[in-house]
Amino acid sequence: MQDRKKIKVTHVFRYAYPHIGGIETVMNQINSCLPNEEFEKEVLCCSNTDKSSVENGVKYTRAKYLFEFASNNISPQLIWNLSRVKTDILHMHMPFIFGMIAFFIARPKYKKLYVSYHSDIIGFDKYMKYLWWLYRIFLRKADKIHVLSPNIIHNSQILEEFANKCIVVPQGISLDYEVNQEKVNEIKGKYKDKKILFSLGRHVKYKGFIYALEAMKKVENAVYILAGSGPLTESYRQYVEDNNLQKKVILLGRLKDEELNNYYEASDIYLMPSITRVEAFGIVQIEAMRHSKPVINTWLQNGVNYVSLDKETGLTVEPKNVEQLTNAIKELINNDELRFEYGRNARKRVINSFGIEKVRKQYKELYEEI
Repeated sequence: MQDRKKIKVTHVFRYAYPHIGGIETVMNQINSCLPNEEFEKEVLCCSNTDKSSVENGVKYTRAKYLFEFASNNISPQLIWNLSRVKTDILHMHMPFIFGMIAFFIARPKYKKLYVSYHSDIIGFDKYMKYLWWLYRIFLRKADKIHVLSPNIIHNSQILEEFANKCIVVPQGISLDYEVNQEKVNEIKGKYKDKKILFSLGRHVKYKGFIYALEAMKKVENAVYILAGSGPLTESYRQYVEDNNLQKKVILLGRLKDEELNNYYEASDIYLMPSITRVEAFGIVQIEAMRHSKPVINTWLQNGVNYVSLDKETGLTVEPKNVEQLTNAIKELINNDELRFEYGRNARKRVINSFGIEKVRKQYKELYEEI
């Protein structure tokens, strides 16, 4: 391999490391799956705070942006950076409509165009109706369209017509993990004789955590630990206080990485009550399932329901349906045999479908097709 020229891969999205989000996590995983000795890796993104840098063998070229509009960073500098690109594989991550427009203006040089289609554009239809024609042209130009699950192909507003180009490579996870058993016992000991429900994520509307809080009003013999933070944290805190849920709901705040596995391990059920398809996959489900925990998720017809399967690795309810969510929680709390069965199935599904070594091989094969 020493004499072989490295394959250059250039990713484009509005944000990247150290910014943390679902799409950024996927980009990080792709780059980590491609060995540095065989691939030259670059990311074009926007930031008004972080400077361009090289991190773990990946070059991050960050452009200043003027403002945000409809979940897009408007950046003439990104257009300029893209116009200077000469790469083997240009990998665009969607939805990022300004990035698509920048692509047509900048006319970067590449051998193959890959597009990761993470989700449809949610909530900005009044703007997108004028751009659907351009989006279709853009996807026609793509050599491969990467999706995280097969569900999105047939439930997308636009993707089904490009199904023949779609390649499914999900997010992956190491099958091994470490826990501090003393800490796990400590967590369980705090809530003795109660089942522990656990959620993790940014406190934003689309995560649907408010519906889990509402469900807890009718759930007994359980405690709900909600980790994370965000713009809705204080409203959640007020809701807990107003409804006297202090003994049922724990707003844990942000967890350190080394603490996370302890809470997965100590929990009995993982809740993922997301309400829109902005939640495109949900790596936290895989993390919980790795610990043999059943998942209660919502029917979003995308990667969320590809990861955890209804009545196999957990239960699926309609988004925003507090009654269904409450009943699902009660069913798993009160049925140890079913809960353990779903948990065992969850661990098996992670092993069979989401092991990082399998995912690494799939990405390497995809990129070596140049």
